[in-house]
Amino acid sequence: MIARKFKTALALPLAMVASTSVANAPSLSDWDAALGAVGLNTQTARFDPSMLSFYREGEFAMPIYEGLMGNPWNAPFLMDMHRRSLTVTVSNPLETVSVVSRLAGIPSRRELLGDPIVGAKTRAAAPGALAAILNTYRQQGIITGNVPSLDAVPADAQRATALMLDVLLTSQRFRAAALADINDIPAAYTRASRPEGAYDPVESARSRQLDRRIDRRYLAAAGQDLAAATEAAHLLMRTVDPQAQFRLEIPTKWGAIIVGGAGNDTYGGEPILLVMDTSGDDTYINAPATLSDQNWASISVDIRGKDKYVSDTALLTTEIAQWASRNAARGQAGPGGAVLGVTMLLDGEGDDLYRSHRMGLGGAVYGVSLLRDLAGKDTYDSYGDAQGFARAGAGILEDADGDDTYTGFIQVQGVGLTLGAGLLLDRSGDDRYTANDEVIDFPSPQTSEHNVSMSQGAGNGVRRDYLGGDSLAGGVGVLMDQGGNDEYSCGVFGQGVGYWMGAGLLWDQMGNDKYTGQWYVQGAAAHFAVGILEDGGGRDTYNGFLNMSQGAGHDFSVGALFDYAGSDAYSASPLSLGAGNANGIGIFFDAEGDDTYNAQGTALGNVNPAPVGSLREQALSLGVFLDFGGTDQFPAAVPHAVDGSRKGTFVRRGEPEPTGQYGVFWAR
Repeated sequence: MIARKFKTALALPLAMVASTSVANAPSLSDWDAALGAVGLNTQTARFDPSMLSFYREGEFAMPIYEGLMGNPWNAPFLMDMHRRSLTVTVSNPLETVSVVSRLAGIPSRRELLGDPIVGAKTRAAAPGALAAILNTYRQQGIITGNVPSLDAVPADAQRATALMLDVLLTSQRFRAAALADINDIPAAYTRASRPEGAYDPVESARSRQLDRRIDRRYLAAAGQDLAAATEAAHLLMRTVDPQAQFRLEIPTKWGAIIVGGAGNDTYGGEPILLVMDTSGDDTYINAPATLSDQNWASISVDIRGKDKYVSDTALLTTEIAQWASRNAARGQAGPGGAVLGVTMLLDGEGDDLYRSHRMGLGGAVYGVSLLRDLAGKDTYDSYGDAQGFARAGAGILEDADGDDTYTGFIQVQGVGLTLGAGLLLDRSGDDRYTANDEVIDFPSPQTSEHNVSMSQGAGNGVRRDYLGGDSLAGGVGVLMDQGGNDEYSCGVFGQGVGYWMGAGLLWDQMGNDKYTGQWYVQGAAAHFAVGILEDGGGRDTYNGFLNMSQGAGHDFSVGALFDYAGSDAYSASPLSLGAGNANGIGIFFDAEGDDTYNAQGTALGNVNPAPVGSLREQALSLGVFLDFGGTDQFPAAVPHAVDGSRKGTFVRRGEPEPTGQYGVFWAR
């Protein structure tokens, strides 16, 4: 019986993969035809692993990074496979966590053989289920005091609470297994709660020990089960009369259990294990969040109301950019933040405010965090490490509906650090994504007039070749927007960007969108990384003002921009629109429409030459520009770019082939 289930479960994903395609995406034969202009093809136009081994260094590379780096020409197919998986998980958060876990290299699929919490659902439906599970908590010493009367709590609220507490109890065993090799868990929690500071080789070595010893597989399993339980509890709580007034509050060693009815309530100020709230305009102060190693899980299910989730009461009325204390406690867990554990935040209805100067809003460090907002025009305002952020785990922000605003400074809006996968998934609405580039708190080494954003689909690694040599591969960061006319703006590093063996992906599926950035933006990557921006359709505007944008790869990296429909306008910097630098591969593709291109310098299918007589001279550099339709306008400043022409440029042909530097311009 089990074998037959395995066969069926595996056959479905394989069938999906076989039928997956992107409308208007170039085929491998299209790439082969264009690359043939310089004597290359999709098999030869790749990085030579033996050459990479002289330069690339870093532990913990992610599988999707390896796939995209190994065969960049298959990128549209590989990305579409993952995007389709996320498209169908709108009412199945367990599977959303599972997909993101797999992006993080965690092979945990709790739903493969059926519902993993079916037993808890059955037990929660039995009479007296809440009293029974609370008694179990007392017997195990999690509750040390008396349990108050449950008589005022409606039946479905009792069932929902019993279900959550049941799954929390079993999930705690997964969390314990994840930390089984950690001798000092409080010290590990403290270390994980600190943002990276000045380099210290001893601290670096200790952090790497956590990377190796904390088993993320068990944390992902706990996250999947609790995601499923949160959705099931939400469906039960929705049936409770929103006018009913009741409150149950029980302290535990893991945090408070609070079940509340109508009224404008305030939660926080203490560790929270579970909040279940039916209605009212509620305020959450630094909750839900894992505030200590004992408070390993923190969950809130709020059914309706205009709610506020803030890390400090001052932020109820003050934006992050205007708050003088915004740079305090960035690494600590804030609302929707998980450190060494699991956080779930589900908000059902209302125009909500999410504002945190701490790590959170779908942020995780050695853990799993899922923030789901199902309806309303919402505001998400963060300082850093938030809005779909992960370091050694999975961090997810999913907004199902509404015209939303996302703002932050650094490492926000779909960011993956080492061993992490971060996802910001917005399913509908005209949205605005901003990585602040006006208040300069993080001046960039490239240009001090702009912030380092590392946001909006960013995979960020740690470069230490000039220090102790203990570099770390970046993770996977994804910003996925399924619909609407959206605006994206950032400073340096953003909008589908990778750094040091990281992979950053921005997927916008439809709408008339506007992208604005400065340096390393809109499908760009540096130092053995992958950065890809993919836009499915609409009349889009792209502005990359300073350098390395719109399909640009630097130093054995792949940077790519794919636009599949619409008459678009591209205004680009030098090293853009399919440009390679220092043995990078830059890829640009526009499928159709009457497009306008404005660029200068090394752009539109071109490369910068490698130093003569160096090892790099014998490594591939490649810039490819393809426009497959429409009457297009090209800048006079780039003389080889002429509408309707197809040509290859040999900056320098290597021996033996396919080493050397090549440019391809292909406008048909």
